[in-house]
Amino acid sequence: MSHPDPLALLDDPDLGDLVPRLQALDGPADDSGDWPGPLWSALAGAGVPRWPVPPAFGGEGLDLASLVRREAALAEGSLTAAFIFSQFNAATRRLVAAAEAGHEGASGWLGRVADGRAFPTIGTSQLTTSRRRGTRALAAEPSPGGGYRLDGAMPWVTAAGRADVFVAGAVLEDGGQILVALPADRPGLAVGPPMPLAALQASCTAEVTCDGVAVGPKDVLFGPDPDVLSLASGGAGAGGLETSALAVGQARAALRALRALAPHRDDLDEPIEALESAWGEVASGLLAAAEGRADAPSASEIRTRANPFVIRATHAYLTARKGTGFLRTDPAQRWARQAMFFLVWSCPGPVARAAMFEFAGICPG
Repeated sequence: MSHPDPLALLDDPDLGDLVPRLQALDGPADDSGDWPGPLWSALAGAGVPRWPVPPAFGGEGLDLASLVRREAALAEGSLTAAFIFSQFNAATRRLVAAAEAGHEGASGWLGRVADGRAFPTIGTSQLTTSRRRGTRALAAEPSPGGGYRLDGAMPWVTAAGRADVFVAGAVLEDGGQILVALPADRPGLAVGPPMPLAALQASCTAEVTCDGVAVGPKDVLFGPDPDVLSLASGGAGAGGLETSALAVGQARAALRALRALAPHRDDLDEPIEALESAWGEVASGLLAAAEGRADAPSASEIRTRANPFVIRATHAYLTARKGTGFLRTDPAQRWARQAMFFLVWSCPGPVARAAMFEFAGICPG
């Protein structure tokens, strides 16, 4: 009697051959470290940029559960591609929230996003988990006419050199926050060189600086507000479900590769069974939360489980591959490097604390 495949829980048959295409492109993108044009073209050709845009603006308007399934699939194919899209998606969904609140400028951007004429990305880490430049990394000062002047930086911006618009967060002197749609060609805005990351270098993540950048009233999406992202989260907060979906997707890539080794390795059967069972538990919780079930774990609980699991799964595959897996030509080393990114990417304090306790072998009190 055959048993259901535990790794098929989040499969989406509508994606066709996108995952293997991304897998073939991920290694070359990682090696070059340059903007991964072929990866993004594969996403665009499959209609991926239209997923978060509502049908009223020419998109698909996928619900959260569908996005979670599909983003896990993207990460299984290429974490680089999935990470770039996650930042595109986070910006788009905040534009959606503004458009739904009647913001005409956001509506205009969404139409261009849906038909491929605009590439948005997010610049809000300075409001959430980054302390790289302090609490007012990007400062806003009121200007005549209801606008603002921006000075400072967005410390971590993915695909910064590719972007047409930055959905950026800035802080006023009294602590109030604003969220703006900032065109990339605005005078005073400058994109720095891509950061030399340990993995995902091809995401072209860079610092974006603002030197007296003028923001008009029509550029302001939300705020001022003490917690402006709560007004425009669209379910895309730091450490949210979609970040965990990427970890679950990359773990599945490693587990499927590990399973492919099993027919030739008697020592792998028991570890694979245990890892697949653990993956199923994390994936089930993720899907339950995305579907809004009452008994679902919280986003923070899911992230706390997903982070160590993706590291275990990728390192298990690296271990099984032995020396061959440590070669730059083998995906095992790439997945192991990429998995470490979840320890630092939009990682809320409680999640980071849980990881430190686990590394130290301490049971949290």
